[in-house]
Amino acid sequence: MRRSIFLAFALALSLAFSAFAAPVRLALLSIENQSADPRFDYLEGIIRGVLLYDLSSQPGVEVVTRTDLDAILREQELQVSAVASDPQAAARVGKLLGADYLVRGEYTALGGEVQVTVRLLEVAGGRTLSFVERGSSENLLHALVEKVLQRLTGSRVVLQSEQKERSILSLQDEKPGKISLHSPLIDAEIFLDEEFIGYTTGNERVPYVLESVLPGRHRVRIHLGDFGVVKEPEITFHDWEETVEVKAGKNHVVRSKARHFNEILYRLQQLLREEIPREELSKTGQATRQHDASFTDRTGKRVQVLFSLEAHHQAGALELRAVVRYAGQEQVLSLTAGPEEDKELNRSIGSVDVVLELDSGEVSYAIWRNDIQQNMFR
Repeated sequence: MRRSIFLAFALALSLAFSAFAAPVRLALLSIENQSADPRFDYLEGIIRGVLLYDLSSQPGVEVVTRTDLDAILREQELQVSAVASDPQAAARVGKLLGADYLVRGEYTALGGEVQVTVRLLEVAGGRTLSFVERGSSENLLHALVEKVLQRLTGSRVVLQSEQKERSILSLQDEKPGKISLHSPLIDAEIFLDEEFIGYTTGNERVPYVLESVLPGRHRVRIHLGDFGVVKEPEITFHDWEETVEVKAGKNHVVRSKARHFNEILYRLQQLLREEIPREELSKTGQATRQHDASFTDRTGKRVQVLFSLEAHHQAGALELRAVVRYAGQEQVLSLTAGPEEDKELNRSIGSVDVVLELDSGEVSYAIWRNDIQQNMFR
């Protein structure tokens, strides 16, 4: 009899101590979408909400408020991502919050299901505990919390139910978006994910609007004869194209960079062009210029081209002396002209052509690449 009374008293005392034991304190850091598809970003809020509700509703668990967490992060000048990836920073933040564990989650959409992982970082010991569930309904989140609670408190709780079998994926926002494509090209063919959908308007200010585009990644391409883009250093010609991330119900503005290939090549050919006004030479009697006209050739090699020029005007005569340093080798070019006399000097040096001109007292000079030219074949 006495032994039974003693056992009952010990059990009651144990229960009393358990009732007053400090709860496990958790701080939820982040929930990250590990899928390549941003259409599933909306799941972050659903997962966060269910986890917080389930965890905070248990008597043996206390969840740190987001306000307290944000205040500590600001004070420590830390970002959530930095805390999640740095165990030392996580331990420091956890101690300041008085938390036993820091919680972070991640999820991946897999067809008609989603896989959710919850990781608990133990502040005191630095260990990480991971829990994984896969499914499509709200119950997969409740199952995760059941595992977490059993590990933290040693008690089994039941959070799943038939009423919670509703799909969390069915809430996905599939409202179509649209793409407004601006292009100066006239009647260029437009392709969306390699499907022809129409022609450009020819007015850069008036877009062609691609309506009813489902959320997700889409590739827009423009094709028109000798128009497109040039890719360096190989100098290859291509249709213009761009991948657009369409969000539900949003309008995405895209500007095509397609131009006539000859126009693009002309700009690439001309490395340098400048004039020295007659007034400057008449006033000072001389002028000097220095330029770096280096470029990347078609093989991807960097070619150094340094150019310096001295111009002298005396008794009506003009004299030019240019020094061209090409790939480490120097060449000197000279040109002289009398009053009202026009002269021109052209010299090919490696992959560039250097042009000096004297025209009735005006001085001009240019450097052109000769490894590319207009009307090149693709």
